[in-house]
Amino acid sequence: GCYHACAYCYARPSHERIGFGAGTDFERKLVVKTNAAALLREHFERPSWSGETISLSGVTDPYQPLEAHYRVTRACLEVCLDYRNPVQIITKGALPVRDIDVFKQLQGQAWIRVYFSIAFADDETARVVEPQAPTVSKRFETMRILSEAGIPTGISVAPIIPGLNEEAIPELLSRAKSAGATSATCSLLRLPGQVETVFLDRMREAFPDRISKIIHRLQDVRGGKLSEGEFFS
Repeated sequence: GCYHACAYCYARPSHERIGFGAGTDFERKLVVKTNAAALLREHFERPSWSGETISLSGVTDPYQPLEAHYRVTRACLEVCLDYRNPVQIITKGALPVRDIDVFKQLQGQAWIRVYFSIAFADDETARVVEPQAPTVSKRFETMRILSEAGIPTGISVAPIIPGLNEEAIPELLSRAKSAGATSATCSLLRLPGQVETVFLDRMREAFPDRISKIIHRLQDVRGGKLSEGEFFS
């Protein structure tokens, strides 16, 4: 699960695999894999491992508040450093500042880039859709701190929600560049499984004047469908 409670999070159905719901359970009943670093080390020791880039994380945020106590992400980064394995991070968090020392070592001995997931240009809209995530301004400030420390950073404009945030893309790219980002990526909104219900219910409540536009724009993009199962499709 993830404390940030983003209405659109495509990872919500993963919570159902461990017996929880994809709705409010996702941000209220969090499970921590405390042995993740040990499992990662075992994986690196396999003869079949060829050194692909590790992504932390493509499912839930590796720097959500629980990380401040459990330090699972930092432990995994230290394992990657031991094996000089390249790392990519995707986060909305401000906590990455804590790990600049490890980032610098990874940058010197392997490779690292920290992407900040920022889909909205204003804190007000972001707070409605991502109610418990750090503010947009805080994310850009964290990006700036890392960039000034010599850590390669990027922006992930994700998800793009037609009818809600696509007009913010130029401003987001400009602000990211000003904060030191050297790369950018994006992805269109995905609504797998119960995410469609969670997302549409919350958007109807938050943006009753825009919900029809959002639905119709998504259907226009996808030939009448609201979602595609594959990333970047």
